[in-house]
Amino acid sequence: MDLRQLRYFVKVVECGNVTRASEALHIAQPAISQQMRNLEADLEMQLLERSVHGVAPTAAGQTLYRHALELLRQADGTRELLRQDAELPQGKVSVGMPSSTARVLAIPLARTIRDRYPGIALELIEAPSADLGGLIGGGRVELAVVVDAVETRGVVAQRLLSEALYLIAWPEFPMPEEPVTLAELARMPLILPSAPNTIRSRVDWALREAGLPCEILFEASSTSLLFAAVMAKLGVTILPWSAAHVELDEHKLKLAKVDHRLFSRTLSLCWHDTALLSNAVQKVRATMLELFAELGRWPQWAAAD
Repeated sequence: MDLRQLRYFVKVVECGNVTRASEALHIAQPAISQQMRNLEADLEMQLLERSVHGVAPTAAGQTLYRHALELLRQADGTRELLRQDAELPQGKVSVGMPSSTARVLAIPLARTIRDRYPGIALELIEAPSADLGGLIGGGRVELAVVVDAVETRGVVAQRLLSEALYLIAWPEFPMPEEPVTLAELARMPLILPSAPNTIRSRVDWALREAGLPCEILFEASSTSLLFAAVMAKLGVTILPWSAAHVELDEHKLKLAKVDHRLFSRTLSLCWHDTALLSNAVQKVRATMLELFAELGRWPQWAAAD
């Protein structure tokens, strides 16, 4: 039994005649007659009384007719809901991203989703870079901008861009000529993100690999604390351009490139490949890819590409 058979059945009952039903449906009469026989065989009961005057539903046919009307109404309603959702998607979509990326992406993303898809309730979750893979893996978010994503079963990772990690200092800090070497960096007063953190791991690894000791004045778990410490002239830090672009434009901070292969990292957009993505999630994903294609053209951000 399928919806097509039910539509034919309802029309036959309403017309009281297979010929008139075939004309109303623009379907050949033999095809409708065959579908009615198939329906009766499938349900193992007679649904129509046939005579030279036409057809009439049996008691079982009357019951099926009432239920078929409701099923077809629900099917038509579902089709309309799907059509509306395709045009105006509805629902909540949670997106995770590092704080540095959020400073560039969050507001343009929120504004674009509001303007294009007012039925989508967007939730933006700012999280440490080391935690983002767990957020997508644990189902806390539908989409996440993940730093240095590793291959994970059940998760799709689409590369967005590579971002450079810069030395960030206050304007009067005596910066050596660019690019800054690791040996020069190791002699500076450093303020670094608290572990676990992908930037911290890269800095530690690079200095350890080079056998260079360094002075870490203190650690901070948030970008705002790192900025406050640098602007208070307590030390310098390592961050991507995206994290500091506002303060750089306001000339509250300055940056310099660091001459080492580890001073860059890859951003990827991740989502589950085992789950059926709602239309709302697909729209947000497409918007994020569109924004990254545009924002990623800024040379300061994607300098490592």
